[in-house]
Amino acid sequence: MRRQECRRRSLEHDGDELRSTGLAETGLALFNEMLVSGPRPDRVTVVGALSASGQLCKLGFGRRLHGYVLRHGLDSCDAVSNAVIDMYMKCGDPDGAFVVFGLMRNRTEVSWNTIIFGCASNGDLDLARRCFELMPDKGLFSWNTMINALAKESCFKEVISLFQAMQGLGLRPDGVTMVSICTTCGFLGTLDLAKWVYAYIGKNKVECNLRLSTALVDMFAKCGDPKSAMEIFDGMPVRDVAAWTAAIGAMAVEGDGRKALELFNRMVGQGVEPDGVVFVAVLTALSHGGLVEEGLRFFRSMKEIYGFVPQIVHYGCMVDLLGRAGMLAEALALIQAIPMEPNDVIWGSLLAASRNNRNIEMAEYAADKVLNLAPERCGIHVLLSNAYASAGKWEEVARVRLALKDKGIQKLPGSSFIEVDGVIHEFTSTCESHPQMTMIAGMIDEMNERLSSSGYVTDLADVLVNVDLDEKDTK
Repeated sequence: MRRQECRRRSLEHDGDELRSTGLAETGLALFNEMLVSGPRPDRVTVVGALSASGQLCKLGFGRRLHGYVLRHGLDSCDAVSNAVIDMYMKCGDPDGAFVVFGLMRNRTEVSWNTIIFGCASNGDLDLARRCFELMPDKGLFSWNTMINALAKESCFKEVISLFQAMQGLGLRPDGVTMVSICTTCGFLGTLDLAKWVYAYIGKNKVECNLRLSTALVDMFAKCGDPKSAMEIFDGMPVRDVAAWTAAIGAMAVEGDGRKALELFNRMVGQGVEPDGVVFVAVLTALSHGGLVEEGLRFFRSMKEIYGFVPQIVHYGCMVDLLGRAGMLAEALALIQAIPMEPNDVIWGSLLAASRNNRNIEMAEYAADKVLNLAPERCGIHVLLSNAYASAGKWEEVARVRLALKDKGIQKLPGSSFIEVDGVIHEFTSTCESHPQMTMIAGMIDEMNERLSSSGYVTDLADVLVNVDLDEKDTK
């Protein structure tokens, strides 16, 4: 009996506990054993099992759990119904989630938030937004849920819009809100907005905990202000590996590989154990700084000193480092020595380096490897086309471009953001819908004229990135 009671207690944890321990599979196995030989699972146990099913995307098991919930009348508990909704959403079955949601007698704020975040996670942001608008009582947690969902799906303009609406209603944001706003500012690269956010946090006395401080460091780094990033970092009383990674990332943006190495050594000296992400940050900084020898030594030290086996992403950093230095033969030798199968990102990095160094033979070889792994990647065709253009092989340029058209592959239009007087403007390649487009085009023409008069010559390969060649153009 005592053994069964211990097992029962071990199961009576929610999904967060299962996720944090990484024992979701074990949890479900114990749940099955409990059904056979233990006491009947109660609502607390079922919530944990449902959370584990969602984490593992085991829809079949989750449906059987839902059946168990209905048979034993556990659906009257809000926490159980919310866990069922969460399970269906995480398993990619939003219809099942909405059925449960529609039958609930008491839809709590948690129920609405689970639906909203689930819709966003399944890629239906429009439905998530509609549910958010229909929600009768929106507390701070609900606003944070919607803002976080939009931020995770890279809908950064919508994040700022929602944040402004939240302020208009007089709701005071907390640290969770501001982490999403910092992430948004970092992606957009809007330094003025980043400075405003930092001032807003101080003025409104938002608790600047470890997570928010790290987000601020990362925000300023990505906005091109490493000085502000390091000032915040230096003022942090406690720093975890994520905080050190953000600071090292600031040095990567600056191209200061030596400072990145110095920060890494300080981190290790203070007893913080490095992880795979911080190794990527250091290697990226060394690559941007052109420090090949230092990069090679650091890469070897990962396994020899820190006992960390490099993953495919770390090999990718090394290929980028060697490629930037024009060491294409060494980069290819490294790829061929990778103990796991090189992915399309690795070969794409070699292709980009080959294009920059105008090595057509290597570019063709790398492009062939990428297209065998990911034939749908339009950017690879464009890179290869640009490599041919750099070498003046216009017939090959036309062949690649026509092949793109024949396969029906279209390049996704590039976009950029700029902040002017607190307003974020988005520009998409080939789109001329901006209300001030006539003035903008005139200014671009004037800039081009001034560049030409100063002796600047445009690289035709770059011009061709957004050019579509018709058959008549190749005759």
